[in-house]
Amino acid sequence: CLDFTRRLIQTPSMPSLEKDIAGLVADEMTRLQFDEVWIDDIGNVSGRIYGTNRSLGALVLNSHLDHVDPGDLSLWPFPPYAAEVHEGRIFGRGACDIKGPLAVQVYGLAAVIRSGLRPRRDVVVTAVVQEETGGAGALFWVKNLDYPVELIVLGEPSSNNISLGHRGIWQTWVTFSGRSVHASVPESGVNPNFAMAQFLEQLEMRQLELKSHPLLGDTSVAPTIIEVDTQSPNVTPAWTRVLLDFRTAAESVSTLQAFVEEISVDQVPQFSSPWSGISDPEVEAGEIISGFYTPPESEIVRRVHRFIERGMGWQPELMSYRFATDGRHFAAHRDDIAIVGFSPGEEHLAHTVNESISIDMMLDGLKGHVQLIWDF
Repeated sequence: CLDFTRRLIQTPSMPSLEKDIAGLVADEMTRLQFDEVWIDDIGNVSGRIYGTNRSLGALVLNSHLDHVDPGDLSLWPFPPYAAEVHEGRIFGRGACDIKGPLAVQVYGLAAVIRSGLRPRRDVVVTAVVQEETGGAGALFWVKNLDYPVELIVLGEPSSNNISLGHRGIWQTWVTFSGRSVHASVPESGVNPNFAMAQFLEQLEMRQLELKSHPLLGDTSVAPTIIEVDTQSPNVTPAWTRVLLDFRTAAESVSTLQAFVEEISVDQVPQFSSPWSGISDPEVEAGEIISGFYTPPESEIVRRVHRFIERGMGWQPELMSYRFATDGRHFAAHRDDIAIVGFSPGEEHLAHTVNESISIDMMLDGLKGHVQLIWDF
């Protein structure tokens, strides 16, 4: 499993460039004697072992093949594709998100195959493409799903705890319009950057007013992209706009839009200097991209929790992801399938130059997966 993890890390697989790693995963599943191995039309790779009762819905272990850009290579403690082993950890881009967890999923099935016995139901490992750029692979998989599924276990890093969901996403542009002039005579125009600055300051102060979900957490907002209408350094902009990224499981589009509009209008008193002449800010509407949520009191969560605890020998916590996963696509298209997250790897190391995964954590995760495959 560790050797496979290192080979996965050593195979770069940026979004839309996953062909080589898909072949590597498919070859490994074939070598390990999975009953079926296939790559679909979009490039997702899947491997299945048959259960003793194939009429039962399958257990699906889901992960993805792609990773984010390593960025500035000089910032890494070890080369991002070298898969160096240091002080009980494997370092590299994708180590915890998601190549170490993918290897654990594959080798959880390998352990069952090696025993010569069969689980109760079919178990499928599916590794999809383009998760890091919106989830085209997951959408293709769920829309073309042609076999019954009882439970999907996401391989996103959870420190071997059990994640029951994550918040949804709402993104909106807020535009402030003024009057453009030469930068040498700013008093002749109306510079919307000042209104934007005060808006962002108020947004930071007032975001604590937003509602919280008891398990999935607080509603948060992050300004991400700021744009103006000009690239000339000696011209004040006619308009400036900012993209706000909200994460929530407790607010609606209408309540978030009202919140943004209230703050933005407060920053534009129409008849007082220096904002005189700025029109009302525009807040673009949109839909929340849903997250997913599996209630902790549900029977399937109790079973999963019991089986994983039996395998690892210690009790995992019930938690939620801070980031979004492909689970949102599965939940949006198939409300009859339960979804949880469980894998080794620490969430806070994903997408960082210190990305790595603990070998001891992988061992515990492997034990938890094997027990879950046997008992579910």
